[in-house]
Amino acid sequence: MSNTPPKSTAEVRRLNRNRVYRYLYSATNAITKQDLAYELSMSMPTLTQNLNDLLAQGLIDYSGTADSTCGRRPRIISVVPGARYAIGVELTSGHIRIVAINLLVHELAAQTVTKAFDPSEEYAIELQNLIERFIMENGIDPARLLGVGITVPGIVDNKQEIISNAPTLHIKHLSTKLLTDHIRYPVNLTNDATAGGFAEWWNRTDIGDMAYLSVGRGVGGAILIAGVPYLGHFSRSGEFGHMCIHPKGLKCNCGRLGCLEAYCSTSKISDDLGITLEQFFQSLEAGNQEYSQLWDSYLDDLVIGIRNINSTLDCGIVLGGKLSQFLAGHLTAIDQRLRETDPNYREVPYFSICRYHTQASGIGAALYFVDQFICQI
Repeated sequence: MSNTPPKSTAEVRRLNRNRVYRYLYSATNAITKQDLAYELSMSMPTLTQNLNDLLAQGLIDYSGTADSTCGRRPRIISVVPGARYAIGVELTSGHIRIVAINLLVHELAAQTVTKAFDPSEEYAIELQNLIERFIMENGIDPARLLGVGITVPGIVDNKQEIISNAPTLHIKHLSTKLLTDHIRYPVNLTNDATAGGFAEWWNRTDIGDMAYLSVGRGVGGAILIAGVPYLGHFSRSGEFGHMCIHPKGLKCNCGRLGCLEAYCSTSKISDDLGITLEQFFQSLEAGNQEYSQLWDSYLDDLVIGIRNINSTLDCGIVLGGKLSQFLAGHLTAIDQRLRETDPNYREVPYFSICRYHTQASGIGAALYFVDQFICQI
């Protein structure tokens, strides 16, 4: 006999309402009231009550009519994308990137501001002012704003409310409140790769569990189990950039030797050469032999990292970050290396490129609030 107390009438009603909204949210085809009743095995009176609740909240609307062989044409029901908004902010060593999305993750506005990171009150106040101006200039209704998600390229311990380590920002044990206290909206601070991985997982039906490898000046990652980030005991999971691929190899920013980041940071093919990534790939396409040899070596090391991740986690791997936007013409080279070195990959290919090349972290940070909102409807 179960000891679980029975759910209240209000809770049952909320759960039914949530089922209706979630089905409409994830639908890829036009949905009518009759479709909902059938798919959810819900009585018409109960369904009507829930639809009326969602209509009253402005979360759904009738967006047209469906074809009918006889009688009145049934009305199509859909979610209202602009019923709520969320903002994501990506902090890097040299930039602040802001993006706004609606409930269906349509990008409404984006802005990049050149600003060196500084762990100071002045920086935090300027961040708050940038967010407020962004909201005002893009006509975002503050009353519909769910919250502001902020990402940093470092380990975030939200239990202790500290950024315990962010090498590219040159900070350790920084209070998260320094960055969040001036913002008047709900705020969530998270690791940039964790947010990027969540953005890539969202609405993907081809991947259940997933590893996200983010390659930029820093190399990081995230592990998502059925869409839920696995953070580890100390919020350090997914630090793929600091796996050793060459024992006693190059020194990494973390102080250890042979890390993936020491070999596959985009700095290896940009900053270290005194050029931009765009210039590197332009020269590579033009046939620069020196760059071609460097790129071959770079890909060899990158594939070692990809293979190691799969050997450990046995799941799909999505590559994102700054590097991803330049890889369209090089996927065959990566695929070939994986096929030559990993029998498992020949049997079941597990590698793909991200959808979001430049805004993944910001969109993922904003999605934190969209996900919370959908869960509580």
